[in-house]
Amino acid sequence: MENLNKFQSKSLSQLILEFSLPATIGMIVNYSYNIINRIFVGNKIGADALSGVAVLFPIFIIIYGISFMIGMGGQTNVSLRLGEKKYDEAEKILGNTLSLIIIASILISICILIFLEPLLDLTGSVGNIRPYSRDFMTIAAFGIIFQAISFGLNNIIRAQGFPNIAMWTQIIGALFNILLDYIFIMVLNWGVKGAALATNISTFISMSWVLYFYFSKKSILRFRLKNFILKSKTVGIILAIGAPTLVTQVSGSVVTLLLNHILLKYGGSNAIATMSIINGIESFIIVPIIGLTIGLRSIIGFNYGALEFKRVRDSVKIGTSIAIGIGLINVAIIQIFAGNFVKIFVPNNPDVILMGIPALRLYTMFVGFIGCEIITSTFFQSIGKPTISLFLSLNRQLVLLLPLAFILPSIIGLKGIWLAGAFSDLGGSIVASLILIWGINKLKIKEKKHNQEKIRNQQFGLEATNS
Repeated sequence: MENLNKFQSKSLSQLILEFSLPATIGMIVNYSYNIINRIFVGNKIGADALSGVAVLFPIFIIIYGISFMIGMGGQTNVSLRLGEKKYDEAEKILGNTLSLIIIASILISICILIFLEPLLDLTGSVGNIRPYSRDFMTIAAFGIIFQAISFGLNNIIRAQGFPNIAMWTQIIGALFNILLDYIFIMVLNWGVKGAALATNISTFISMSWVLYFYFSKKSILRFRLKNFILKSKTVGIILAIGAPTLVTQVSGSVVTLLLNHILLKYGGSNAIATMSIINGIESFIIVPIIGLTIGLRSIIGFNYGALEFKRVRDSVKIGTSIAIGIGLINVAIIQIFAGNFVKIFVPNNPDVILMGIPALRLYTMFVGFIGCEIITSTFFQSIGKPTISLFLSLNRQLVLLLPLAFILPSIIGLKGIWLAGAFSDLGGSIVASLILIWGINKLKIKEKKHNQEKIRNQQFGLEATNS
């Protein structure tokens, strides 16, 4: 239990660095393998294979969204209970989290294998890219459970105060994935099947690492058979807190599905390949910010549960400043070196390069401000206020991006899709900043009432002692 004391005693700057830096390193390595995987596929197999895997992105967004929904819901509730020193309840949440992950991942895998062809139709996988999509998805479906357990339970490792162990979960999986990608794709010429197999094996290794931790002496929380039995109340609080994460992923998936059809209409398969490149690079921009919020989530949740409201406010302020700073620096780098980034993915495809360079610059123009939106959503989700996080999740993707993606291309063609991404980032960030100011002010009021109550209790205690 001593490992939990640092949440309340350690300086926030040191604590944020201790939790966010490992998460950021883990995320960077993790996303690097996604980008390297696309580089292997694009260079060795070609643009059609890259597009064939890229159109599956919406399906994987939903899969990851369900895993993150359960995992983030579990982590937030565990952090709150640990802050309240309710350790038995924290273990119940852990057990129900694992049960939910297993059930959900098995059902998802079965549905994908049964309805594969309709799903491929829905994603826009047609013509030359269809066989690549089918080959990749058929194999990847069998590894979903490994990914889900690894992602979901790794967050709760961090909630117990072990950010470095959680980081190694990501690094181990990513390094094995890169190594196996090279062997299966570049050496053995197994194509996209090799890429999918590499992902399955590497996530199995990550899952094994996570489970080993929970059975070791380091883990504060233990698996107990009685806690694997699903309880409606426990399931409810896990899903309620985690729902915004799923909505974010699903709304992004819906938008991506629709964008794929618009991209095909206005730019063909090259436009889809371009969007795949943009998504990969934009993800890399957001990775440090996501890493920051992963670290903040445990800090905010624990201190909110422990009624340390000032530490919550200060954590959010520090996090917001860092997130915006990181975002603006990364956007500047992309604007300057856009051509270099695009050529990494498709060095031998001049058509995609010609389309991709201006598209990348336009689409990421305002993504530097998106850190404010991510921090705001994390803040409300971490203190058990999922409704506001849910609104923020819907706002940028469905309220802003989707309408713009339909309207602008009909007026100015393919360029309109790239501008739709930029304007939705800007609008979403403005809305989020206003909501964050409101939320911080509400927390100040709550903090003031709590301090007044503490003073009254202390005075009552003194009077009782004197009498």
